[in-house]
Amino acid sequence: MMAFKIEKFFEKRTEKIKKYYPLVLRTGIAIVFLWFGLSQLKNPDAWTRLAPSYVLALSPFSATALIYLNGIVEIVLAVLLLLGLFTRSVSLLLTLHLLHITTMLGYGAIAARDFSLAIATFTIFLLGADDFSLDKLLSNRKENLKEKEKEKEREKNKELEKEETEN
Repeated sequence: MMAFKIEKFFEKRTEKIKKYYPLVLRTGIAIVFLWFGLSQLKNPDAWTRLAPSYVLALSPFSATALIYLNGIVEIVLAVLLLLGLFTRSVSLLLTLHLLHITTMLGYGAIAARDFSLAIATFTIFLLGADDFSLDKLLSNRKENLKEKEKEKEREKNKELEKEETEN
């Protein structure tokens, strides 16, 4: 009974901020990827032992160079995610990246953490662009331009019809 009262208490107080939930999730995950990316650039040697052996065998680059590359990619994708630009594509790429990392690490605490992050990142993919993303802003702008073009076309058609009825 007490748990139900607690749920009701928070439900009433959080209703107004629900629209911010996707922003909070997207921002949190972006910060995680920024941290990982910057950490790889700052201290690549700490990460080289995690580079998959098959990737090292196939790559002409050293393990350190691959870590630098991975760090840069994670930072770029994190910034895009933070801005909400290409939200679905970026979150899907990051989800797949995390799932790959999870399978490479095997069973353990770090793999469990990364799998949980993959689920959270996939949730961003499912949600798509939120109200605070550049994707939504650009989409709304494009829709507004299309609507203006349609309105101009309607006005033009009305003028043509008016001219035809006058003649």
